[in-house]
Amino acid sequence: MYRMKRIIFILFGTLLVFSSHSQNNNLQVERNISEYFVDTLYSQIDFCYSNTSDSVYVLWIEKDDVDSLSNPKKIKNHFFTRKGDWSLMGLIWDGNVASFTPGLFDSFMKVIKPKEQFIVSFIKKGKVVTNYENRIIIVNANEIRGLQIDRSIEMFNYSAKSVTILDEWLK
Repeated sequence: MYRMKRIIFILFGTLLVFSSHSQNNNLQVERNISEYFVDTLYSQIDFCYSNTSDSVYVLWIEKDDVDSLSNPKKIKNHFFTRKGDWSLMGLIWDGNVASFTPGLFDSFMKVIKPKEQFIVSFIKKGKVVTNYENRIIIVNANEIRGLQIDRSIEMFNYSAKSVTILDEWLK
């Protein structure tokens, strides 16, 4: 019995990594899928964004699939649409914000400067069946009207090199 459990653990505990690469405007994206077993099968999908250009990019995460929207509409929804009594761009422009902790789906943003990387990971119970890449939005910072990439936005720029999202948060 112990030997059987050990064999099952080794079989399911081994990481299976599938890599695919794509490149868009000098922004490389590497996608890796790992599977592991902890009482049940889990999948982890990592998207590693590497900025190999001289441009600055801004990344954010949507709770819903917004692939059908144009970039200007995605930008308007995330930065300029009011969420209660505030909008993300309104907070950035305010200048009186003392501290800021982003909400993952409403005020999160990551500035990816040239030669920087950022990893977005999704963890899901079971096999991967969702198209997570349609929830990760990345645009050239120049496309966002009024956004200045300088010290004034440091408080609003997510400082870590990665973020992990549980699949259940997307429901």
